[in-house]
Amino acid sequence: MFEGRKIILTKPVMEDAAYFQKWFMNKEFRHYYDSYMSVSLDMIEEEIKKVKDVTDPGAEKVDFTVKNKRNGEVIGIASIKDIDRQNGHAEIALGIGDEENRLAGFGVDLMIVLLDIVFYHFGFEKCYTKINDNNALGLKSALNFGFTAEGKLKNHTFIDGSYVDQWILAISKDEYEALAIVPKWKARS
Repeated sequence: MFEGRKIILTKPVMEDAAYFQKWFMNKEFRHYYDSYMSVSLDMIEEEIKKVKDVTDPGAEKVDFTVKNKRNGEVIGIASIKDIDRQNGHAEIALGIGDEENRLAGFGVDLMIVLLDIVFYHFGFEKCYTKINDNNALGLKSALNFGFTAEGKLKNHTFIDGSYVDQWILAISKDEYEALAIVPKWKARS
């Protein structure tokens, strides 16, 4: 379990499958969250059974359930994937499931916790994320946080009958440690 100021990350359990299914059935969420499992409850449950622990040295992907620290409510899902121990980098994907929780500071806290895992638990040098061009809030949030656009994959994702560009955004450990928001955010109680 990993804790932030506002969220707790836990390994998914079967009880989380219904939340995941609800969010994955939401077309908007599915288009924005770049690591969804399936819309079938049975398939989601099968994926949950296969989730690796963050301490597994062979894990190439680790999924988390995101909970509101204040009340324990399941509010989102996150993933660290393409874990590349040889080259010291990984990709993160995060999604706050219910719209009323999306602008409440949970995303910033989740980003900080995921980056702490990538940089301090795994000891990696770089973290990146992929965001579709039609996800204006996600792009703005990542760039404002401190990620840098490293490139754009043209017509990369097929959504609602047309192709959408996908951005690759990254942050290094040094850049993360230089961000003013991180120590300020962690110091808040």
